[in-house]
Amino acid sequence: QFPDDLGAETHRYELNPPIKEQALLDFEAEHQIRLPEEFRAFLLYAGNGGAGPYYGIYPLEKWNDFSDWIGDELSPDYLSRPCPLYFRMERTDDWADQFDTKTPFQGTLSIGSQGCSYEMVLIVTGACRGRVVYADADGQTPFVTYEPDFLTWYERWLDELLGGYKIFWFGMDMGGTEAELLTLLKDPESSDLDKADALCALWRFSKISTESQALIPSFLSDSHSEVRASACRMIRIFELHYAEEAVGKLLSDVAPEPRQEAILTLMEFDAARWRDRVFARLRDPVQSVTEAAFRTLDKAGALSRTQLLALIHNPPNEEIQYRAVYTIKWKPEDVDLLLKLLGHSQDMIRFYTTLGLRQISAREAVEPVIAALDHETDPPTRGSMLKLLAKLDCGPSREVLLAWAEKGDDFERMESVEGLSQLGDERVIPVAKKMLQETKRPVQFDASGFSSRGHLRSIGELVDEILSKSTSRAIRRLSSRHAWWKFW
Repeated sequence: QFPDDLGAETHRYELNPPIKEQALLDFEAEHQIRLPEEFRAFLLYAGNGGAGPYYGIYPLEKWNDFSDWIGDELSPDYLSRPCPLYFRMERTDDWADQFDTKTPFQGTLSIGSQGCSYEMVLIVTGACRGRVVYADADGQTPFVTYEPDFLTWYERWLDELLGGYKIFWFGMDMGGTEAELLTLLKDPESSDLDKADALCALWRFSKISTESQALIPSFLSDSHSEVRASACRMIRIFELHYAEEAVGKLLSDVAPEPRQEAILTLMEFDAARWRDRVFARLRDPVQSVTEAAFRTLDKAGALSRTQLLALIHNPPNEEIQYRAVYTIKWKPEDVDLLLKLLGHSQDMIRFYTTLGLRQISAREAVEPVIAALDHETDPPTRGSMLKLLAKLDCGPSREVLLAWAEKGDDFERMESVEGLSQLGDERVIPVAKKMLQETKRPVQFDASGFSSRGHLRSIGELVDEILSKSTSRAIRRLSSRHAWWKFW
């Protein structure tokens, strides 16, 4: 009986046959490198891929999987150029700007998938040669793992797997047994970052000793903000309720990370007791703190309609305003506010504003929506506006839908046809007949020109389904799904 590890169904804990030495030598010669010794040994004596963390280890032949994915130009010296990535990189959106090269993953080869857009790569050239890196094709900051080489990282996975540790995000924290982590935490020579990491690493144990439980709260008063935040997180994970009062003091901490962790912990421990103080943090100067406050208050059902309206009228930041617009249950009396929000600069606020107008069936919105439609730059919002016009059915709205059934993008044309079809407006028949013949799959591009939406079925197939649900018999007859007996 094997442990239920993420991705284990892919490799079933079986290694591939080892690589032939000559094949390995040929690969190294072609790329003008020598692979790190530990990885070479794994390939030669254990297996050329197979069982491993997440979805397993790739065979060497898939070395360029990630570089191909992100569009790196694979020059002959790609693997021999030094990789600039380093341990404990700060997580920022512009992390790559610090490097001179446009290809910060040069000097790395793919060794496995973590699922979705995440891959594992191995640094084969550079200061961190031998280390495994968790990389994201969507551009998040790479995570250079703690272990100095591939085999140490791989053996840690085996140890934790067999030890019954929580292993969902294996390798994202510091390794070691609970005793080893406690030793580091009690060592006065340990760095602040090591202490913060050691505290966070305790999460992977299902239970911790009474010694650990007693030690964790003592770090709430540590001089380093990351240590305080990590201690607060572990108090929440291990449900150390006796530390609740001490955690409460972190709501006014000078650093945002402890304030955020305190909000998450206190609202989980006793939302009714702490919600007023957490509500005050909605005006925190740091957005991540306000987001934590809103999420936890909303989850606890502690945000009244009056409070949500106040956050929309006078928001601490646009993210909280968006969350309030998304969360509130709109009423007809809110129509003036919704029409004002229709001109907001943030796409998501305009999008959820159109949903609010649909929710209350605000007929006053027809003219403002028609006026805004041609100037709207966000495709999802345009689509929602078209749905709104169909719901608010009137002469001008139908004329707009007829126009957009021909001039819109693929999805906007289908949404316009759907609206007219549901209304039973048979003027849609000529354009619907044309669209039934379209064999391409629909695609939608965002304001930057990038594809943002698609579908596996063709436009013709999707329109065929739309027409089959029309309120008009003449329109339904266009659909191949409409059985003969339904004509009567």
